[in-house]
Amino acid sequence: MGYSRPSQRDLAAARKIERQAEMDRAIADGRLTVRRMTAEEREHSAARRAAAKAPAGRRKTSASR
Repeated sequence: MGYSRPSQRDLAAARKIERQAEMDRAIADGRLTVRRMTAEEREHSAARRAAAKAPAGRRKTSASR
């Protein structure tokens, strides 16, 4: 059987594994800090997502006021 070229999905999965390993090393070395979102940050994030999902005609902008 001959050489089969890896699919884009396989290549992306390999890159993801390498990025995750680098993040794990950075956390272990203290170069990266991971923390939980506060309740206020979570609210803001949810509001941004809801605004992004809203149809364009229903979005309130400062220019339309």
